[in-house]
Amino acid sequence: MIKELGHGYKIIDNKFVLYYESEVFKKLYKTIDFDSFQIIATNAETEDDYASTIYFADKNHIYLQSAFCSFCIVENALPEDFKVLDIKKGYTFSNGNYYRHSDKMPFDYSKAKYLNDYYAIADGKLYFGDTVLVENVELESFTIPHSELIGNLAKDKNHVFFKGKIIPDANPETFKILETCLDGTYYLECDNAFYAKDNQYAYFIRTISDEVKVIKTKSLNDFHFKVIEERGYAFDKEYSYYMGKRTKL
Repeated sequence: MIKELGHGYKIIDNKFVLYYESEVFKKLYKTIDFDSFQIIATNAETEDDYASTIYFADKNHIYLQSAFCSFCIVENALPEDFKVLDIKKGYTFSNGNYYRHSDKMPFDYSKAKYLNDYYAIADGKLYFGDTVLVENVELESFTIPHSELIGNLAKDKNHVFFKGKIIPDANPETFKILETCLDGTYYLECDNAFYAKDNQYAYFIRTISDEVKVIKTKSLNDFHFKVIEERGYAFDKEYSYYMGKRTKL
């Protein structure tokens, strides 16, 4: 017996799930109720489009298959009241909880003030990525200097933050992205790789990385950025830096 779910998924004999010809979701076979298991939401506009986010439900649980997380149960979500609020950004609601993909959000999404796609204020607290509480932040002075291009980098009067965490020793008064990274000249990774400096150190920032790399150059005043053959390099008196890695001049 074959039960077609759509978007390439099917149930065979109420025992296993295929995605086209490959078996999937095996780790949750003991939990899934195959009789009631179905697709309830997807970000694909048509049946033939690739779906990077799919919500499934059975009589007991909500399940998520997404490019942002492996197949899982959405914790404490109920099939009877589950609502998709913004499938492109992964916002849903159920059982009194708001979710971002599979993560339960620690605040009321409907009352939050979003500063950009990364930072939000709710109940007088600052959050990064809808789940991470930003600690030791002074909200009155909090700014995101390049909100669109480098949206996960921010600062207040005391600290510089990357992905909601303080960059140790970075000086918010003098910390700046090098202007030549931002002047519109094209280079590879120009949308995610940047150099900065303050009065103590230089920094390599890749917005898709987990942390900022500190560059303890001996010639900080000479630290600069230049595009050569569509590649972005930083230089001081001793080294060139490509994607944060230094090479002796």
